[in-house]
Amino acid sequence: MKPFAALIALALALALGSAGLLSYRRAVGAEIASIDAARTAAADLTGDARLIAEIERIRFALEQARSQPAKTAEAHLALALGEGLLTLERGDIVFRTATVQAQVPRGVHLVEKVEDRLITLSGGIRLHPTTGGDSLPVAQGEIRVPRADFLAIRPNLRPGQSAYFF
Repeated sequence: MKPFAALIALALALALGSAGLLSYRRAVGAEIASIDAARTAAADLTGDARLIAEIERIRFALEQARSQPAKTAEAHLALALGEGLLTLERGDIVFRTATVQAQVPRGVHLVEKVEDRLITLSGGIRLHPTTGGDSLPVAQGEIRVPRADFLAIRPNLRPGQSAYFF
C-alpha cells in the first residue's frame, strides 16, 4: 500500500471513529438530561407531597379545635395564607374575620404575649395593627391586621392559645 493511500485510510478511520464518539456523546447527554428531568420532577412531587401533608395536618388540628363544643372550646386564630384571611374562632363559631397581610410560615403556633399594640406568637411571629404609613412590604414573621379587627381580636386572646396557619 502506498503511503498516500495509507494516510487516506487512516483519516477515514479517524473520521468514522470521531463520528461514532460524537453520536455516543449526544446519546449520553440526552440520557443525562432525561435523568435530570425525572429527578427534578420527583423532587418537586416530593416537595408538593410534603407541603400537602403539612397543610392537611394543620387542617386536621384546626378541625379538631372547631369540633369542640363552643361553650368549652378555647378561642383560636386561623389564617388561610393563600387568601390572607384571618379568623378568630371558638369551636365552630367564627367571631371575627379580617383580611390581613402576612409573611409567616405554615404551622400551628401558640400565643405567647398579648399587648396593647402587639400580639406575639411562637416562632417570633408578630401581629400588629396597620397604621397609615404601612406602604412597605410585610416583613418575614409579620401579620398586619386592620386596626378595628386587631382591637376586636386582642381581648379574646391569652397566652397558650393556638393559631393555625395553613
